[in-house]
Amino acid sequence: MSSRYLAAFGLLFAGQLPSRASLSQDEKGFELTSFDTIDPDFENIKFIYSGSEINFAALPFVSTPDEPIANILAPPPIISFSRQKADIETPTNENDNIVVEHWGTRPWEIRMRGLLIDVENHHYPEQRINQLYQLFEYNGVVEVSGTQFFDKDIASIYFKGIEITGIQGYQDTVQYSLQARSIRPVEFTLLNP
Repeated sequence: MSSRYLAAFGLLFAGQLPSRASLSQDEKGFELTSFDTIDPDFENIKFIYSGSEINFAALPFVSTPDEPIANILAPPPIISFSRQKADIETPTNENDNIVVEHWGTRPWEIRMRGLLIDVENHHYPEQRINQLYQLFEYNGVVEVSGTQFFDKDIASIYFKGIEITGIQGYQDTVQYSLQARSIRPVEFTLLNP
């Protein structure tokens, strides 16, 4: 399953990537340290809403007593983040001049694309699609955790769109796309007159 998932998005198979090494010197001599180039946990994502939890975890799925496979919905999606500034501009009487009266930052626009695969029975992944659908149907703020969200200071999101598409020739695999937006509590600044 992992090679099919990675190939579907044009990624290399994780087992074929080389390790890196670092060479350092101190008073005692040289020290060679090797480490893997992939940190599989950085892609892990957790959505928490209304007492439910949905996990996306790095491949391969390994069942442990603390984290059975049933608690993992799918491999982590490929996520794209975009953000723009919001501003208020007023044109002046001259041709190319504008006055920028106010500007601020809009919330993050988030697009997540991935695959749902029935790795146990190799049938249509109806249960996983239903879990994803229930996540989208929740009309409230969803708490999110994961490195890709933390580094952009995103702690909660709400969903705006979903797309589910079958993949020809693979009855056990469905492609999905979720559109979301980051959200924060509204803050007001009161000015004294």
